[in-house]
Amino acid sequence: MILEALALAACSTIQVEAGGHEPSTVYLVDLSTGAARPLGTLDVRLNAIGYSAPQGRAYGIDAEGRVAALDREGRQVDVPSRPSPVLRHATAGAVVDERLVVRVGHALLSVDVDPDSDRYLQVVHETWLRSPLALTVDDFDVNPADGLLYGVATSPFGHARVVTLDPVDGHVREVPAAGRLPGGSAYGAVVFGRDGALYATSNRDEGRSRLHRVALDGSGAVAEIVARPAVQTLDAGGCLTVPDPPTTTTTPTPTPTPTPTPTPTPTPTPTPTPTPTPTPTPTPTPTPTPTPTPPTTRTETTLPPTTTTAPPTLVPPTTRTSPPGVPLVPVVPPGPPLLPPEPPLPVPDGATPPEEPPAEESPAEEPPAEESPAETPPATEKTRLRLPEPRAEQVTDLQLNVRDQRRWGLVAIILILAAGALARQAARRR
Repeated sequence: MILEALALAACSTIQVEAGGHEPSTVYLVDLSTGAARPLGTLDVRLNAIGYSAPQGRAYGIDAEGRVAALDREGRQVDVPSRPSPVLRHATAGAVVDERLVVRVGHALLSVDVDPDSDRYLQVVHETWLRSPLALTVDDFDVNPADGLLYGVATSPFGHARVVTLDPVDGHVREVPAAGRLPGGSAYGAVVFGRDGALYATSNRDEGRSRLHRVALDGSGAVAEIVARPAVQTLDAGGCLTVPDPPTTTTTPTPTPTPTPTPTPTPTPTPTPTPTPTPTPTPTPTPTPTPTPTPPTTRTETTLPPTTTTAPPTLVPPTTRTSPPGVPLVPVVPPGPPLLPPEPPLPVPDGATPPEEPPAEESPAEEPPAEESPAETPPATEKTRLRLPEPRAEQVTDLQLNVRDQRRWGLVAIILILAAGALARQAARRR
């Protein structure tokens, strides 16, 4: 029966212990077996601790009256607390509705430990205890069944007794039918187990710190679980909440998708190669017969006669080629045109005077064709005999020059007369 009850306990609690004036050491104690596992040593000496299940923290009071906080691993958590003379010498504690209720002498003081409250870590309520039994209660825990604080009151003589403290009106009462515990020193750690029993640990009983289980079912059963070395100060919070085990979601084994049967790819029908269409030979285009261009009819437009005064015609110098054997005579440039005829010069004896060629008429519209210079008549025997005379050669050259001037003069006169005739003819047509 006791073993089955211990199995139902299955509760671990944060517990602080100290010997002499040393700082507190934090332990994790398993109430079902009494095994204690040290978590670490603090810088302060704590007492009157209680556990807040919603926060997962344990709150307590140090020797200076400051509120301290511990996490589930026993590490101290920084909180904005100041020393309070009212909270000094607190010896018992439990968290009730997010308030740490501690006993200081004949009073129960409630400290707000809700982090979202405006009065966080301040004393918000006070209740006076009405019985001297409360002065020997060094720890208590709240019973979730009735909301009362359960602790152990000791006496210098006789046995220790389980009592209740009402946080509302301060009444202190002994629990009937509860088994009795060994008397002597204080019971500094009291915790309610999940089995509904009260677990109380004494500081010193015959030189040992002993953990007892007290049944509250009316049977009066009290059982010692474990004995450890004695301590001077001792306190414990409530049962730590057991974290929910991670939900293991069994992933269903996926049904293997059957491999689809590959559909055979149809063999493509070869496309017949188209027969090339022969390119027709282009018929040669006959070369068109060139159309004879009609003769262009030249229309002559008769312009009104224009009286033009012919400028004096400059006779170009005539290049004469002397026959071989005849020395070249310097050519005298012709004089001004249209000079009056000069009297014939005397012809040397035996020389035949040159004949004047007849004047050729040239049409009025075209300029006269350039005539080749007249060939010098072959020299006679007498002339050849007189060639050495320089005077005869000079006279002959002068005669030729005069003859040319006369010829050009006649051409100019003919042109002038033809222009005048055309002008008179045009005037008569009007």
